[in-house]
Amino acid sequence: MRWLVRQIWYLTLGEVRIKVRGTVKHRITWANRPNAARRSRNLRAHGRRIQAVVGAVAAIAVLAACGNTSNNTTTSGPAKIGVVLTYNLPGFWGNYLKYESQYESQLGVTLVGPKVANVEANGNEAAQQIIDVKSLIAQGVQALIVNPADSAAIGPALDYAKSKNIPVVTVDVAPSQGSVYMIVRADNTAYGSKSCDYIASHASGPGTIAMVEGDLTSLNARDRATGCTTMISSKYPNFKVKAYETKDWGTDPAVQNATTALTAISDLRGIYVHWSVPEDGIIAQEKQKNKYSDVGASNHIILVGNDGSPHECDLIRSKNLDATIDQPADKYAYYAIYYAKQAVAGTKYNDGQTTDHNSKIVTVAGNLEDALAAPLVTFAGDNGSTQVNSTDLWCNNK
Repeated sequence: MRWLVRQIWYLTLGEVRIKVRGTVKHRITWANRPNAARRSRNLRAHGRRIQAVVGAVAAIAVLAACGNTSNNTTTSGPAKIGVVLTYNLPGFWGNYLKYESQYESQLGVTLVGPKVANVEANGNEAAQQIIDVKSLIAQGVQALIVNPADSAAIGPALDYAKSKNIPVVTVDVAPSQGSVYMIVRADNTAYGSKSCDYIASHASGPGTIAMVEGDLTSLNARDRATGCTTMISSKYPNFKVKAYETKDWGTDPAVQNATTALTAISDLRGIYVHWSVPEDGIIAQEKQKNKYSDVGASNHIILVGNDGSPHECDLIRSKNLDATIDQPADKYAYYAIYYAKQAVAGTKYNDGQTTDHNSKIVTVAGNLEDALAAPLVTFAGDNGSTQVNSTDLWCNNK
């Protein structure tokens, strides 16, 4: 840069001298006129200097233009968004993927993936997601949608994305380490409190609630567990909660946990399972052990799940399942893509900001979250719950 300034100064000085030489004071005479060869050399040198300076100015202009852009804004056309998931199981995630494909074209983006860690590296999902994030960034994605397998272990992947100026939206699960552009999920503490409040308020008498937890490396599972235990301890002193953690959200281990509760807890009043997939197996075990009765029967063991999948709504209609929390797969898919696209565009959001879809931007573990509405779903639709046939529920919008 100093060289460039110096050359411009020299050129300017040369131009001034040339102009001045045309005046009477510096009129060129035969005595001071340079010979032809020298004049030619001077002109050629002056021309080369002009070319060098012009070239340098052009190069600096190009560098300045590049320096004012980032990886996620330089390309034209649809935003290229990478997708990293943990599962593609039937129920919630199977439907999520269907909606994701639908909204890809509607929102005008190009999705790359999904990479599904449970399929790629069963039992080693957290490490696989770090590999997947790096792979997608190498493919040139402008933003990422990530469903963390482990809220803390996803931290290195988020740090890597940040170092490459690639914004990340997490969906369904909030990270406890690392920074993201936006979290898309509902209030998972409310999932637990609503579920256990429903069980205790509809039970035939005081007793024990068996809580079949998800994997506690997930902030979702921890929030749901906290919501349940806090609700019972604060509002229902005649109830207690027996918790069973399920590693990797495994279906068979979850059913086994519920089976243990059916056998070991004499005053079992209800089972709260953190997600929907194990419910069929739990109902089958109740029948096998002669402990099953339809919803509403005096000896019925209340069963409440979380997801709000089409199959769960069918179970509620057939009086096999008491209630669920509507975890809106359609809205999760839509707003995950929406916020990833907004991140590429550079849109900013603030804590406390309200949205146009009945939610509020809040802060969770240091990151912004669009806390989507997630109502309790029942057959009757009473006591503030949503009736199972409501068209507002994603289970009825197949």
